[in-house]
Amino acid sequence: MKAYTFLEQLTPALDAKDADAVLALLAEDCLFQAGNNTPLVGHMAIKDTLDHFFTAVKGIQHTITDAFESGDNAVYRGHVTYTRHDDSVLTIPVCDVFKIKNQKITEYTIYIDWSDLFKN
Repeated sequence: MKAYTFLEQLTPALDAKDADAVLALLAEDCLFQAGNNTPLVGHMAIKDTLDHFFTAVKGIQHTITDAFESGDNAVYRGHVTYTRHDDSVLTIPVCDVFKIKNQKITEYTIYIDWSDLFKN
């Protein structure tokens, strides 16, 4: 039985580029690190980053192939397809690691290589 069913709301929120829906799943003091970017803490910093990223791509589509839970941790593994503003498409592997407390994400780490996403 999956304890963290609320996580199923995350990928639709990301794919809809809805920062507020993502933030609703995060603790107010969530630690967020995407790729090799500097870790961020708190809704304000995370929202600014999400809003910026969401405008940088035309579309996002996650496919989660595996989900694991252990104690207060969860892991999603799969791939994400990005549509650029020129309509070209890039699909890359992704692994999200979550630490959870009181049905909120307190740590959210995204392991992904975006190096090809914004190449000209």
